[in-house]
Amino acid sequence: MEKLRTAVIGVGTFGENHARAYAEYGRSELVWVCDLNEERGRKVASRYGARYTPDYEEVARDPSVQAVSVATPDFAHTEPVLRMIEAGKHVLVEKPLATSVEEARKMVEAAKDAGVVLMVDFHNRWNPPFLRAKREVLEGKIGEPLVGFARLSDTIYVPTEMLSWADKSGPQWFLMSHTADLMCWLVGKQPRKVYAVGEKKVLKDMGIDTYDFVQAVLRFEGGTSVTLESCWVLPNSIPRLIDFQVYLAGTKGRISVEVGFQGIEVAAEELSHPFVLGQEDAYGRTVGFVQEPIYHFVDCVLDDRPPQCPGEDGLRTTALIEAALRSIGEGRPVDIEL
Repeated sequence: MEKLRTAVIGVGTFGENHARAYAEYGRSELVWVCDLNEERGRKVASRYGARYTPDYEEVARDPSVQAVSVATPDFAHTEPVLRMIEAGKHVLVEKPLATSVEEARKMVEAAKDAGVVLMVDFHNRWNPPFLRAKREVLEGKIGEPLVGFARLSDTIYVPTEMLSWADKSGPQWFLMSHTADLMCWLVGKQPRKVYAVGEKKVLKDMGIDTYDFVQAVLRFEGGTSVTLESCWVLPNSIPRLIDFQVYLAGTKGRISVEVGFQGIEVAAEELSHPFVLGQEDAYGRTVGFVQEPIYHFVDCVLDDRPPQCPGEDGLRTTALIEAALRSIGEGRPVDIEL
């Protein structure tokens, strides 16, 4: 059986998940792990039987590598993605595709010109409750979507301890890129206008110059309205890292999803709600919706079919968030330029 030869660039916050998926999946083989942090990079490479390099040029120059995941920090996707495309590699990039429309468009156009697959890892499209929600919408169970709400927030641990580059991102890029894509996908229409607000108080006082929260109201073609909310300063006393809720009402019914609590509560020294649907070990094999889009990417490359989350969807999300930031700055609704 043909195996796709792969590499991962960036194995910090989320990249090791890509390495694990490529190493475990029967249709792929992990060849390279690239990371600027040598200790971390060598450890991940050794764990999954790959070679290590601190320089992604070495990956680009290896003709045996067919596909690459780019999981560098939010602001650092463009250069490695463009270099891999230039080298003829198919690319799976972590969300957001980019933190500017200009950079996102460069990647989409480069992939199209090179004839390679460019996919964005919007993994919540594989999250079981949302898969079911999408089916309910497609089958007309709630009628035409009218109004919705999506909140995805983190405890303050994330920007202050988990991420060393929080001031180069923000809840709008790190979190809202998930919900922006998710609601566009569920509604099935293009967003046309956005009005957003945001504040910098708590984190800025701690020396991290980024938003505490961003809240955005989207207006879609056909009149559907959706509110997105992401906050980065929830108290660490909350028993889970994320607060994730989605609501969508239509002309015939509504869908409500509580994703933060995943059916298990552990009361030990502290109360916790473990994150189990995304990734869990099942007798030596990882299962969950974190792995599935990576497997999907491999299948799309090997079977020569388009991915569920093409680069154009990543461009749309970047355009939406960039417009939201422009709205905050101008204090008025603005058009989303796609």
